[in-house]
Amino acid sequence: MHVLKNKIVLAAVAGILMFFAGCAGSSSSLNESAAVKDAKAQNREIDKQAALEAMFQKFLAAIRVDTPADTLLEMLTDPSENWLDELERHAMSYTEAELDTCQFYEIYSILLYRLYEREHLWEVSEDRMLWLYLSKAGMFQRFTSLKLGPMKVKNDRGSIGLANSPEVPIMLFEWDDNDWKLDLVETVPLITKGVEATAVKKNWTDKKLALYWLDREYHLQYSRLDESLFNPIGF
Repeated sequence: MHVLKNKIVLAAVAGILMFFAGCAGSSSSLNESAAVKDAKAQNREIDKQAALEAMFQKFLAAIRVDTPADTLLEMLTDPSENWLDELERHAMSYTEAELDTCQFYEIYSILLYRLYEREHLWEVSEDRMLWLYLSKAGMFQRFTSLKLGPMKVKNDRGSIGLANSPEVPIMLFEWDDNDWKLDLVETVPLITKGVEATAVKKNWTDKKLALYWLDREYHLQYSRLDESLFNPIGF
């Protein structure tokens, strides 16, 4: 009887030891899995960082030459492309009163578009608002000539700031279907944020500020940089 009890006890002890050994092995396996996941995530971030830097260099090269519109649009998010199309329609139709519904940077873009139309400055027949922003003579070409800081990646968002304030983003990018795209809709307000502070200080409307900056840049080249640009000019 005692022999049988001893056998039962030994079997139970062996079972318990095997159970804890299995748990320890399972825990070790989970720890290894977590470590592998962390390593993979870190490698993905490194790859995305490299991809963003490569995309940005490609973008800089594209806006410094006469790159076809289709190529430029491939570098933009879909909402950015839609925004440019809508802004071009507004440039051809919005009245002075309707401009009051726009942001400063949109008003400035519309007035500049109308100036190009009035002075016959276009070098393209389509995607003209895109051309105003991203051609070799466009707004971004001049802006990206400034000294820029390092690029940063956080999850599916990328950014870059000026060299003297790298933590303050002035351009934003979105990870879209394994490619980086410029988020123009979110980027333009960041670029013009400092300019818009002038309107607050002087208690100006966005229309007046847009006209002021247009005159500041083009007054030596063109006349009638005035309220006549607030309305469509015969598109």
